[in-house]
This record gives sequence, C-alpha cells and structure tokens, in this order.
Amino acid sequence: MEIVIAGLAAGGLFALVAQGFVLTFLTTNTLNFALGEFMVVAAFLALGASSWGRLPTAAKFMLVIVVVGVLGASTYRLIVLPFSSGHNDSRWLLSTVGLSFIIINVTTNGEGVLRQPLDYGGTDEVVEFLGVRLQAQQGLIAMTAVLVTIALVMVTRMTGLGTRMRAVSEDAEAASLMGISSQRIGMIAYGLAMSVVALAGILWAAEVGVSPQLGEPLLVGAFAAGIIGGLTSLWGPLLGGGIYGLVTAAVGDFAGVMWGEVSGLLVVLAVLMFRPEGLLGRRVELKL
Repeated sequence: MEIVIAGLAAGGLFALVAQGFVLTFLTTNTLNFALGEFMVVAAFLALGASSWGRLPTAAKFMLVIVVVGVLGASTYRLIVLPFSSGHNDSRWLLSTVGLSFIIINVTTNGEGVLRQPLDYGGTDEVVEFLGVRLQAQQGLIAMTAVLVTIALVMVTRMTGLGTRMRAVSEDAEAASLMGISSQRIGMIAYGLAMSVVALAGILWAAEVGVSPQLGEPLLVGAFAAGIIGGLTSLWGPLLGGGIYGLVTAAVGDFAGVMWGEVSGLLVVLAVLMFRPEGLLGRRVELKL
C-alpha cells in the first residue's frame, strides 16, 4: 500500500504539469517545450515575491500565476504562432526549445545553480493516509492536480469560452467562419496552461527549493503522463500520471530507481504502439 500511495502522489505532480501539454495541444495542436522553464520562472517570481511581507500568501500565488499566464499567452503570439502556418509546419517545436535555452541561460547566469528555499506554499508535515505516512506537500500537490482537472473540465464544458475552445479544437477553419478567433483562443489556452504550470512550479519549489533545474526532472514524467492518458483529454493526465507513477514506484522499489524509470518509458512505448492517441484520447491529425 505504501508503494501505491507514493506512486499516486508522484503521479499527481506529473499530471498537474502534463495539463500544460494537454491544454495547448487540444486547442492549437502544438506543445510548449519550454514548459519546465516556465516552472522555473514561476518559482523565481515566487521567490522574489516572498520579500513582500505585507502581501498575503494567496495574493503572492495569484500574482505569480497571472504574470506567468500572460507570459504564456505572449509566447503563443510571438514564439509559436509565427512558426505554425500549417499542418506540416513544425518550426514551433524549435522555437519553443530555443526559448527554453534562453530561460535556462538567463536564470543560471542571473541566479546561479544553488537551490534557494521558498518560505511559503509548502509544509514539512507528515500525514497518515490509509495507514501510510506521506509528506503532506506531496498529498497537497496530488489533490491540487485533481481539483485543477475538475475545474478545467467544468470550464470547457459549461462556459462560453469552453465552447469556443472545443470548436477550435474540432475544426479551427470552421470555427473561424463562425467568428471565433483561433489566434485569441490559442493565446487563452497557452495563458491558462502556463498558469497551471506556474501553480505546479510554486508547489514543487516549496518542497525542493528554487533553482534553474527545477522543472527539468519532471518533464519526462509529465510528457509520459500526457502520452499514456492522451493529449486530447483533460482527464488523461490524471490516468496517465497515476499509471506512470505506480509503475515507476513499484518497479523502482523492486529493482532500483533506474529500472523504475525504464519501466515507465516502456509503458509509454506500449501505448504509442497499440493506442497512439492515449488511453482516453481521440485520434487527431498531428503536425509532427
């Protein structure tokens, strides 16, 4: 049971980050490969906000999330959209990778590589769940992943914005004929996705500290969660993260961490072979 709880807790973190992939792919068929670096930006902004003593913690969270969301929307407009002119145009992949290198260099040269503690957004408490002792911060992140997923599903299914996002996802050209701006929806999707990533970055930094390498270790697990669950389903990251987290934790406990990670990637390969759209996904025409 301890391995199961630990695996699901880790999967929750991967699922939260993976929503950043899913939200952008659903509406624009593109992925932001600077996702980990946006976590870094959020963490450093949160670190800077920690000195604003008069500002409540919730306000610091919201400020960072909003700023990173605006940066995400700007990234789509300036870095992604000009390099995605058609289904066969994949220059956006290189442009987002280039953006990740820029952020890494700026943060490394500006702040150094040493981890700096973030004094809010986390807890050192240990809680007991189903007879298993668990770090409260890990449980908080996993619960946040569930709540964020539910909120995103509600937004996409019960609001006018969600209707427009689904329309662009189904057929951007037809949506444009109905007066829906796919460019505007893409900016909103990127802004929302990077806001979720910012939340994940703050919560993760509160546990492990702030550094330019903060997001890098999570990208493989997050991408695996998206692939397993399906990049076209908002529920997909939860299922994919849970499966990836359980497999890597169970095999890692039995055969070592290295084999745990290998086993998780083997699951990804199996899904790509037999159900490339993911367990909960639907078939779409890819740009890659």
